[in-house]
Amino acid sequence: AEGAVGVDQQFGSGDSLTLRAYGQVQSYDQRFSSVAPDRDSESLTDLQYVPEQVVGGAGQWTHLLGRHQTLVAGADLMEVMGASDEQLFSMGTHTHNNASGGRQRIFGLFGEDLVRVKSWTVIIAARVDNWDNFNASSICTPVVGACTSPSFLYPSRSDLAFSPRLSVLRSLSHNVSVTGSMYRAFRAPTLNELYRTFRLANVLTLNNPYLNAERLTGAEAGVNVTALDRKLDLRGTFFWSDIVDPVENVTINPTSSPVLREKENLGRIRSRGLALDGIVHVSPNIQLSAGYEFTGATVVNYTVPPGEVSLLGKDVAQVPRNVFTWEARYWNPSRLMISVQGRFVGNQFDDDQNQYPLGRFYTMDLQVGRNVTRNLEIFAAAENVLDERYNVANTPAGSGSLFNIGPPILYRIGLRLNFPSERP
Repeated sequence: AEGAVGVDQQFGSGDSLTLRAYGQVQSYDQRFSSVAPDRDSESLTDLQYVPEQVVGGAGQWTHLLGRHQTLVAGADLMEVMGASDEQLFSMGTHTHNNASGGRQRIFGLFGEDLVRVKSWTVIIAARVDNWDNFNASSICTPVVGACTSPSFLYPSRSDLAFSPRLSVLRSLSHNVSVTGSMYRAFRAPTLNELYRTFRLANVLTLNNPYLNAERLTGAEAGVNVTALDRKLDLRGTFFWSDIVDPVENVTINPTSSPVLREKENLGRIRSRGLALDGIVHVSPNIQLSAGYEFTGATVVNYTVPPGEVSLLGKDVAQVPRNVFTWEARYWNPSRLMISVQGRFVGNQFDDDQNQYPLGRFYTMDLQVGRNVTRNLEIFAAAENVLDERYNVANTPAGSGSLFNIGPPILYRIGLRLNFPSERP
């Protein structure tokens, strides 16, 4: 369940205030079992219950300085409370319980100055974030015998991050503009990464309560072109980024059963690539679009722990180098709305050592809808209409691999109610 409430208030012609508050409560139940080598039986190993609560709010003030400058300032706050409660079994016997989790609070202040001068648009922005982890623990309670892992009360931790950004847009002509930007950003490790251990097939991934925040430094440059009386839009963007201390699943023991991995700050990864997008407006109701993205994401700095494999030069797990998408749509709400989408994803690896490829795949989706009344829309959708069998996970199993495949054809049908705001 989730809810949000907000207020938008205008003060004169140059000032506005936006306030938002929200909350969310959700839980996740999961059970694990061990399958016998002859695949003729299975036994329960783990009952896991993961509750989570999120509360937060934000406020933003916007001030217009004439026609060519806009100032923005604000603050946001989010607090997450999460846990992982497990009942663990061995050969059908309930042996022990494990409860882990904690709380995380992130508070941020941000500001932005947008200036328009002739054919130039310049945006200078920055934000400061403080994140705190507290009330964190991992407690094991024996039921039969003793616990296999000790209990911990983790110390509180906090960190501060400064994230500046500079963006520039320059119009070269009526149809051509160029863009550029430089920025820094951060991401705090989630409660899931810090305190929750999980298993997928024959791979056990340990949590790490001592993870540091990821720090990104990046830049991009692009060109935007419109042609054919604005019926054709083209955009190309080159991007580069370095992430220090990225949180990744690192293989600790590839020969154990299950294979042992752990959440670790990897060192440094670098992503460089090119994104191309194009849209053709065939008519007011018909639109064709396509996009291609090449991403070369590799490990460029890694201190190899004793006994582990060097990851220098390896592709970042689960990041494909090539992705191609396209869409054709007819949009006339009073008669028919139809959209057909396709997506090709190139090969990627499921693991940090690049031993388990997922392969390439192509899927298509279809959506059809129509307005029944001014406020009511009926729609139907089908995902993976070609029933493509594609891999979403590749984990070691004996001398081979065990593949998890993506979902088959998925159908949805529903009604959508819209209540547009009435303006005088």
